Amino acid sequence: MTTNEPDIGDSLGDLERQVFLALRASGRSSVAETAEQLAREGRPLAYTTVMTVMTRLWEKGYLFRQRQGKAYLYEARDQGEIAGELGGRAVREALEKYGAPALMGFVRNLSPEQRVIVARLLNQESNPAEGHNKEDVDGQQPT
Repeated sequence: MTTNEPDIGDSLGDLERQVFLALRASGRSSVAETAEQLAREGRPLAYTTVMTVMTRLWEKGYLFRQRQGKAYLYEARDQGEIAGELGGRAVREALEKYGAPALMGFVRNLSPEQRVIVARLLNQESNPAEGHNKEDVDGQQPT
């Protein structure tokens, strides 16, 4: 994980975090390869446990999955993308539940730097022809 990459570990259970981090370290892997890697790292888990955890992580959107023969290969998604989705979901749920007061509370708690980022994002959504990338939003190069 780079220093600019968000840590999504708090959104995962202990087993999910172990498997996710193993996949981040190894890249694209099968269930068997991931189970072997975890065992080498001193965290042996049953094949069926690893398979269940990887399937659940895929269902939650944390992993990519591609069929190769009879097995699947899994790969961890970018933590920044996942964090964006988690944050977006939390804000959407708060707005649905509490409406405008939740939005006002959110805006009041933004730092000046965060207000600039939000203004840029709103401008980009209003003017999609201008295009945007990660650097446009946070002033840093993508990692």
